[in-house]
Amino acid sequence: MTLKEQLAAKLARAAELKAIDGDYTDEQVDEIGTLAKDIDGLRDRIAKNEAAAKAISELGAGSDEPSDDEGDDDEPASKSGRQVERIRDREIKSLDFGTSFIKSEEYKAFVKQYPSGVGSGSIVNIGKSRVGSLDEWFAGRKATLGSPVARIQPIRMPTIDLVDRNRLTFLDLIARGRTGGNFEYVQITGVSRNAAIVPEATGPSDSAALKPVSDMTTALADAKVFTYADGYDVTNQLLSDGPAFASYMNSELEYSLDNVVEDYLLNGSGSSGNPRGILNTSGVQGKTYVAGAGLPVNEASAKAFIRASRLAIRDIVRLPGGVVDAVVLSPEMDAEIDLLQDDNGRYYSQGPFGSGPGTLWGRPRVTSERLVDSTAVLGDFKQVALLDREGLSIQAFNQHKDYAQRNMVYVRAELRAAQVIWKPNRLSVITAVAS
Repeated sequence: MTLKEQLAAKLARAAELKAIDGDYTDEQVDEIGTLAKDIDGLRDRIAKNEAAAKAISELGAGSDEPSDDEGDDDEPASKSGRQVERIRDREIKSLDFGTSFIKSEEYKAFVKQYPSGVGSGSIVNIGKSRVGSLDEWFAGRKATLGSPVARIQPIRMPTIDLVDRNRLTFLDLIARGRTGGNFEYVQITGVSRNAAIVPEATGPSDSAALKPVSDMTTALADAKVFTYADGYDVTNQLLSDGPAFASYMNSELEYSLDNVVEDYLLNGSGSSGNPRGILNTSGVQGKTYVAGAGLPVNEASAKAFIRASRLAIRDIVRLPGGVVDAVVLSPEMDAEIDLLQDDNGRYYSQGPFGSGPGTLWGRPRVTSERLVDSTAVLGDFKQVALLDREGLSIQAFNQHKDYAQRNMVYVRAELRAAQVIWKPNRLSVITAVAS
């Protein structure tokens, strides 16, 4: 039975139930609920199949690819493979939050209510619409540590590098997952490894024959689900223009949520209803350096910071399994490191005309606007995780200040998630002290 035949059968059964005169039984109520889900699912599958068929048709029409009877016998298979790749690329590009929002039932109802646009003084209240999950939000990030985009080459060759690399961000470094709600977990703040060879006992009081005991220092922590939210203002005209509004949202939504999530992962106080960030978590290692006199960051500060960061890396990698993925620092410190020169005026780094990823002691340098000038964080950022609870949602309304009078709409984006730091001692915060 085809999908359309299955849908027709479900609709026929729904019509039979609708014609019942009287109260529904418990079984009929359950059947109605199941029918509604099945019908929605079948309609969605049919729509996707029709879109795929249309894409296949468009790829075949007007293509400048050689026909199947040209070339050798392998050509049809390779052509089919290229078509599949193109379809996959189209699907990936179409999975954006702006398009998801304007295709939601809430936005369609809004457009149906105001087909000619929103007039002055009209009430706008587009209900909350789920536009994606945390995985979908992160799926667009190409600059992950496991990809060639962020892989650091050990040798610098004297050639021109024309590779366009995506800039690494702090959110590219952390782990992600899902959670069903609030929970408590054990943070490992320290581990002492005492494994050793144990000799045969020479007597009942031979202490050298005692089996060694390793120990872990732990702390109980709460992982609470918080709502990360940010909003921005748009005009009624932009809200009514679906494609333009989707494009606007794609750029603004990513920046807004990146900004607020990154801030709390780094600087969250853990009090007054806020999550606890790395800089305020007990058990995180620390290292200080003497800041140079003058500006918050200068040449002397940068040189002292570089030495302190190497010592911080040493303290982490000496732990069993300890690794350092990257160094997260402020744009000011990152610039000062780039500007360091030797006595002959030659830049220690790649210089003003070099390209490619910046490193510090072989680790990628990642900038964050949420760090103050002199502070940096390095370590194993896989120990920091953002756990999705309800995914991303968007809501638009003009019951905000005097927006209804001004033909303005407030658009709010929200993400429900929890943040955890599994092993704080695998991270180190580097701070400056006065000379």
